[in-house]
Amino acid sequence: MKITIAVEQPTEDFQKKLLALLADHAADIEPDTAWTKERAERLYLALPPNARRIIKEAANRGGYVSADDLRSGEDSSLRGHSAAIKRAVDRGAREGWWPDTLESPVQAQGPGFGKVVGYLILEDLVEVFKRAANKPSQDW
Repeated sequence: MKITIAVEQPTEDFQKKLLALLADHAADIEPDTAWTKERAERLYLALPPNARRIIKEAANRGGYVSADDLRSGEDSSLRGHSAAIKRAVDRGAREGWWPDTLESPVQAQGPGFGKVVGYLILEDLVEVFKRAANKPSQDW
């Protein structure tokens, strides 16, 4: 059995009771963590051009794009490009486009602090984001 609940603007009392009920049955609840075609397209279209390029290049290359392939010059920076993706994921959760259990589909790769060496889209997300990046629609 699958039950989907969407509550817009619940009263504080209702929200408290619903969350308590869900907490009582937490062992039987499976959170929605899937990037669907519609969600991927909506995220892609909500991004600025540089963040879109990260997703498109990584998806078209099988899930990984090196930072060097994204830089326009030797000294150009990618600072902030993937942060836009995280901000859009957070905004989508606030707007109700998807549940707040979804994580950013793109992970920066690198030694930690310092220059990013590339960006990774997890293997199970590559096709849905490839489709979103290459032919996004607004049929959501």
